[in-house]
Amino acid sequence: MGMITKDKSYFSSVCVETCGGICCDPWWGIISYPVVKQGGLASLSSFRAEVLKGIRARAQRIIEAYITSEEAPRALFKSPEKYNVLVRDIRATGSTITMNLVAMFAFRCAFVSADRSCAIHPLNTGREIRPPHCGFLGTPEAGPGEKGYCRIIHAALTGETAGIEKALAIEQQTASKNLSEGVGTAEEAADRVVDGVKAWCERYAPALLPRERPGAPIGRNDPCWCGSGQKFKKCHGK
Repeated sequence: MGMITKDKSYFSSVCVETCGGICCDPWWGIISYPVVKQGGLASLSSFRAEVLKGIRARAQRIIEAYITSEEAPRALFKSPEKYNVLVRDIRATGSTITMNLVAMFAFRCAFVSADRSCAIHPLNTGREIRPPHCGFLGTPEAGPGEKGYCRIIHAALTGETAGIEKALAIEQQTASKNLSEGVGTAEEAADRVVDGVKAWCERYAPALLPRERPGAPIGRNDPCWCGSGQKFKKCHGK
């Protein structure tokens, strides 16, 4: 990309006046992370509990990180309005399953009004008190896939109205799609993940799914019926 010739106030005005807070209402927090299960899915209920715990922990991490840089910091977010947790890929190596999850959380910022005006934007406050990411988003120098990239700010580099309007339309469509595909609770998001992983295992690695408990009695020193590899007394025989 060539040299940036427009000043910071120009891009700030695009963010506040042209964009109108599309990226902030709602604001999507996105975290990618792996989940590894050794010994397969010995118990779907325990797997669901683990996934649910991970989703909640990452939502809380975002809430705690997004605070104003003031003497008495204020939080931007409360609980997510929507959850959209995707299973990007799954791999099975022996009895180990590795899943890469992408957790997306839609938050309503406490400082964005009904008309999408940002109460803590530098143009409105005369100083920068937003969390670092708010300042990074819309970095003119950032290209697609780079930290701080914003399609609308990128289009504004040319100053062409048609390009900015096209970028706005894409952002609006993306925001609408993400919201429509999201669910209202972390529990529902965890259920989706479990269902997706279970369906994958049924097709590609059925041996890694929980086994049905046999009707005949099992000796305490016999291998556990669930396939964990442990003795029954140290697994489901506790």
